[in-house]
Amino acid sequence: AKPRPQLDLSKCPSSYKENCSQEKLILAIAENFRQQYAFVYPYNKPLLLCPVNECGVQKFVSTTLRRTLLPYPELYNWEGCASFVSDYLSLELLDPPTELPKQLSSPTWALQTRRGTCFDYSSVLCSLLLGAGYNAYCVSGYATKEMCLLDQSRQECPLLQTPIQEKTEERKKTKSKYSVKRQPNLNSLFEKRQEEKRHTEAKEAALKEQLEQAERLQKEEERPTPDPLLDLRVHSWVLVLSGNRDEPKNFFIDPLTGKSYSPTNENFLGIESVWNHQNYWVNKQDCSFSVREMTFYMDDLSKWEYMLCDPSSQSMSNISEPRTLQESEDVEEEEMDELKVFEMPPSWVTKVAIAPPDVEMRFPGGMKVFQYRKARLEKFAPYFLKDGLVTKLTVYKDLDCTQPSTIKEWFSHRSDCLYEREHHTDSNVTSEHFRPGRRDALRCHRYVTLVSATEHQMDFYSQARADGLARRIEKPFEMTETFEDGDDFLFYRHVVYGKHVKVFCAKEVFKLELQQRVEERFHRDPSKPASKDVAEWVFMTSDRQIQVTYHLEDDKIFPTWLNFMKPNGPAFLQKAQAFDPQMVSGFQLDRPAKPYEIVQLCQMRVEFMKEEQKVELQIRASEKTVKSILSSRKKEESNTDLLISTTLDTNNHLPLVPFIPQERMAKEKKQRQEEKELDLLAPFQARLGQPEALTHQQRWAVF
Repeated sequence: AKPRPQLDLSKCPSSYKENCSQEKLILAIAENFRQQYAFVYPYNKPLLLCPVNECGVQKFVSTTLRRTLLPYPELYNWEGCASFVSDYLSLELLDPPTELPKQLSSPTWALQTRRGTCFDYSSVLCSLLLGAGYNAYCVSGYATKEMCLLDQSRQECPLLQTPIQEKTEERKKTKSKYSVKRQPNLNSLFEKRQEEKRHTEAKEAALKEQLEQAERLQKEEERPTPDPLLDLRVHSWVLVLSGNRDEPKNFFIDPLTGKSYSPTNENFLGIESVWNHQNYWVNKQDCSFSVREMTFYMDDLSKWEYMLCDPSSQSMSNISEPRTLQESEDVEEEEMDELKVFEMPPSWVTKVAIAPPDVEMRFPGGMKVFQYRKARLEKFAPYFLKDGLVTKLTVYKDLDCTQPSTIKEWFSHRSDCLYEREHHTDSNVTSEHFRPGRRDALRCHRYVTLVSATEHQMDFYSQARADGLARRIEKPFEMTETFEDGDDFLFYRHVVYGKHVKVFCAKEVFKLELQQRVEERFHRDPSKPASKDVAEWVFMTSDRQIQVTYHLEDDKIFPTWLNFMKPNGPAFLQKAQAFDPQMVSGFQLDRPAKPYEIVQLCQMRVEFMKEEQKVELQIRASEKTVKSILSSRKKEESNTDLLISTTLDTNNHLPLVPFIPQERMAKEKKQRQEEKELDLLAPFQARLGQPEALTHQQRWAVF
């Protein structure tokens, strides 16, 4: 671990290096409280009351908390605050792990050095939560070895925990009024349901027992060695009580991981004391069976001992004594004078501020690694890596994490709109997901390699395409396309390829795949009668046939279909005489309708053959588009380009974007300068010395 930077005392505020009269008084009160506690509980461990700060000056722990609300929306709730603190700081283990720390740094110093013990973590997190309106407390207690050492190697990765899916109800089958009535079932449905219920419960019980046994065996195999320091390892976390911010229940927050836990969690073994910015409480409850049976009602003096008098409790204790109005007023004045002595002094910590570049960087050094059970999670700051990678999750087959099975990556600010990639090592299949905004409207791409001759599955944003293409699945000898909301009512196309033929062009020689069979299906067109509206046509090139099936009418059970044989010869489209009635076969359901004439059938065959040529051109265009997409994906992966956010200042974020060419940065700087010159307030700001933000008086002076 890197050593902390040296502290320059000359740059520290005076409140960091000395104590005011109120702080000296609270230190004396804390010392008196410590002596009384040691006398009443001689076998208990000492309390964390007045450790030294980074300047070596004793400070009371409650005055180390500084309520802070930072101007970042993600820090307005406890989830964002906990996640930010766990990502922003690096852990320094307590040495020895069974004793309280001698030093408790200020939140400003912990944020500046980006390092701290679990108590520093708790101070920073509690300060943010208090500023956000939560009823938060720092806790000094004991926890398990895994929690104290930030060992998550036996926990499941949060990204692998799938949400519980609600059971969907089965659709009820609608009965047709023309269906044949069945004979009544004389068996008891109630007995049948009860029997099925018993079988289902027996199966569920057997399955549950098998799962519990497998889980028990797995825990036995993965059980860690006994900890010789069990119940002795000191740890600090944050307690959030219900009430404020509409929190319905009390819960713990481990600042090292940013996760919330129930107060009955088995990882928390005991509590010595808790404190906030107003008071300090000592736990009087038995923690022999961890903290699961503890209550956190601080006004209960049989379970919690406070250090400073609570004005509300003092006033409540004297309500039962009968006094006159004058006596009550005199007593209240005397009590208020006494209570003023015991008021908690304000925090000695200066205003907590985090610069936007530091919030963007988020992780110490730009990255952080988390080890879970059979998984490794890596997080990176935006613009830290050239390819825009921000999260990488590697899932392994074994507990030693030596055989990877799945690799998932998440990206941001990429110009190709890629935001997620998943690679399976066993099947060598890669799936890529894209945000809207690409020219080809690609949404998802599943492939083995970026070669057109291999298997590919491409999903598109159909609303952004003129042809309404939604999915295209390509295999070595077949291709399937599905469409949505197309003007031609086409929703399905399936192509089966045959042999390859070399085609010589002026510039290059390429292989052309001949189709053996092309099948297209259409939705119903309400503007046409069902007998004239094509539902499916199949072009069988090898057999020289065209099969056409029309939509089924509402009152019919069989559709009308036609089968055409194509003649040989290059000029068959102009030779209507070559038509033979034996080349057509079909089924016409409507008997009263006039049968097709020979000339009409010949014209229909010519029209379908023209449609076949159009479909062939569409297939060639689709193949060309796929090759273009694969080519562009290769270029995008070889030369990744990131989009620079409009709110990102490249001057302040230079450590985040070391790979951005200087020419591009100079161009963007020049563009911002030109925009600044067009600003109407620029001359007035120049007179004021180009301040980053105008004060209230300066705004009035400008306007």
